[in-house]
Amino acid sequence: MIEGGYSPAYVADQLDLSLAAVYEALSYWYANPDEMRRVERANADAFEGLREASLKPTELQ
Repeated sequence: MIEGGYSPAYVADQLDLSLAAVYEALSYWYANPDEMRRVERANADAFEGLREASLKPTELQ
């Protein structure tokens, strides 16, 4: 939706939400850009931490 290119109607259908709920979320997103950037950074940092901590296949010798 925001960055994925999906329409609000598609997102509502896929997530079993009302179209109004999707537009409410979009409204919050655009009204709070600093908070949304912080959340995105925190999610990216958490993902990176999990990626680094995950088991990796051993190298073949």
